[in-house]
Amino acid sequence: MKLHKLYSSDTRFHRITFKDGLNIVIGKVSHPREMEKDSHNLGKSTLIDVLDFMLLKAIDKNHIFKKYSQIFDGHIFYLELLLNSREYLTIRRSVAEPTKIAFKKSDVSIDCNEGTIWDLYNISLDHAKLDLNEQLNFDVLTDWDYRKFVSFFLRTQKDYGNVFQLGKFMNGKHKQWKPAVFQLLGYDSKPLIEKYEFDDKLEKLDQAVKTVDRTMSVSVDDYDKVKSALDLRSAERDDMKVKIDAFNFYTEERSINSNLVEEIERKIAQFNREEYFITYNLDKAKDSVKNIPTFDVGKVKELYDEVGVLLPDNLVNDYEALLDFNKKVTKERNKYLREQISELENKLKFVLQQLAELNSRRNSELSVLQDKDTFRKFKTYEKKLAALEGEISSLEIQLKNIDQISLLNEQMEKINQQIKDTSKILKATIAKSSDISSKIKSCFNNIFSSIFGVSALLYVRTNSNGNVEFNAEVAQDENSEATAEGQGSSYKKMLCVAFDLAVLATYSDKSFFRFVYHDGVFEGLDNRKKKLFIETVVRYCQQYHIQYIFSSIEDDIPADILASFTAEQKCLVLNDEDDKGKLFGFSF
Repeated sequence: MKLHKLYSSDTRFHRITFKDGLNIVIGKVSHPREMEKDSHNLGKSTLIDVLDFMLLKAIDKNHIFKKYSQIFDGHIFYLELLLNSREYLTIRRSVAEPTKIAFKKSDVSIDCNEGTIWDLYNISLDHAKLDLNEQLNFDVLTDWDYRKFVSFFLRTQKDYGNVFQLGKFMNGKHKQWKPAVFQLLGYDSKPLIEKYEFDDKLEKLDQAVKTVDRTMSVSVDDYDKVKSALDLRSAERDDMKVKIDAFNFYTEERSINSNLVEEIERKIAQFNREEYFITYNLDKAKDSVKNIPTFDVGKVKELYDEVGVLLPDNLVNDYEALLDFNKKVTKERNKYLREQISELENKLKFVLQQLAELNSRRNSELSVLQDKDTFRKFKTYEKKLAALEGEISSLEIQLKNIDQISLLNEQMEKINQQIKDTSKILKATIAKSSDISSKIKSCFNNIFSSIFGVSALLYVRTNSNGNVEFNAEVAQDENSEATAEGQGSSYKKMLCVAFDLAVLATYSDKSFFRFVYHDGVFEGLDNRKKKLFIETVVRYCQQYHIQYIFSSIEDDIPADILASFTAEQKCLVLNDEDDKGKLFGFSF
């Protein structure tokens, strides 16, 4: 896949047509004496951001199209790609709706606009990435989509710090990019992916152990000690429960309260009522016995004599007869009263006995409820039981934690062994160099040595953790000066350039990327090396059908080299003459 055309609905934007082979984006200083102008702000570096945007990069608030959305919202961009099938594919993406994508495929190069009938229109960004991945139809590195590698071929200034770890991966985990690079270099990435998976599992288990360990006050080796303490405390608890159960207070109290309220008090009230009625009737009976009617005839005669009235004999006889009758009746009535009194006295005696017994029972049971010493002993046992239960619970948790840590440690040992085994496989994989890795290393050295005259090594090895490390460095040979310079920015930049070109050359007979864009590649490079660099790039472009694009300030390009570039090779010339000379045709 190569880049072919980039243009915009806003005609102020500089339309760019990319050719096969060498393409140069030049920032031209038109008025070097005007200090307020700056050729570094023309947009040559921004062009990579626009190309990445058109290759469906998800953008955030820091992207120029988000930061200056009011300026760019009206822009619609079109990027035409030359597919490896020799077909053309145009991608439409607007700044106002960056997540709505359109595609148009054609057999020949065409210009699209808003009147174009699109093959796919306003599809989501994620859908578009999947579709573009299918359209590119890469037949290598198919475990990843095209976005995983596109940044190697759109290198900005921030991507020269490390040959393999691009700027976008600087804050990410190694597992996010190393397996892809490992396979890019021609190695089987599965063992490395498994290694990172095992590392993740081991890290999670280690965190779990630390979390459990923070809650423990004993060592894993104290298992038997904790178990013995648990058994001892459990026995003490069982013994304490027996003692407490002997009091049976809860059941007994409920029974006592029930008896007092429902039985004893009811019976006492009943007998109190009976005592009252018996005593009342007994008193009435006794009063009746005492009140026996009497009549003295002699006193009656004396009363009559005193007043001078003669008491008739027949009347005296009637009174005496009546008295005799009354005595007989009273005698018979008193006989029954005395029987009733005896019966009532017996009933009263029984009732009083019952009341005495009930009051005794009530007092006895109330004394149980009110026995402070008994309850104090019960409360003491209860507190001891609670303390034992708490201690037993703590020991059980410690024992559970020890078991858990032991299990986690066993799992960690298993995973550690798997990591060791995987690391061995990785070493064997690295030792078994593939044709791809051999060719990349050979081209890498050839490109670098063609420019600097010294060898460059590209190699992979495992570190102390069993993970892979990628290395690209100037070989240590008799040219000590070159080795020292290998630490400089120019050498680091050229190591990146050599790597990207080596990868494209190696995969040139496959369906893969066939272009690379390097921003500011000439900055800081010796003029003699620049010429060798251009010669090497041109040679690789011709030999492997690579499209090479680089940007540079005009002042960084030697005059003889600049004169050698054709008009077609100068795909974009920006200048500081006025706003029209800038990429978008205006300042922002």
